[in-house]
Amino acid sequence: MNKYVMEDLLTLTKSLVTLYLNGTIESSNKDVRKFMESGLDETLKLQEMIYNAMVEDGFYTISNVKDSEITKLYDKLNECA
Repeated sequence: MNKYVMEDLLTLTKSLVTLYLNGTIESSNKDVRKFMESGLDETLKLQEMIYNAMVEDGFYTISNVKDSEITKLYDKLNECA
């Protein structure tokens, strides 16, 4: 599939996740909350599928961060706190 189509699908899916998340958090009705939670769960699964397909097609490259880089960032954040 085309990289731009996949990026659009991922962006739209992430937007839908945000809507379902907000609906879940803000719902005061048990049935509405259950509906929103279900939609959120399904949309998160879809988002993961799209992301994995993009990784397989080479649209995303995964690189591991060195422990030393994580430690440097952690230390820098602690300096600001």
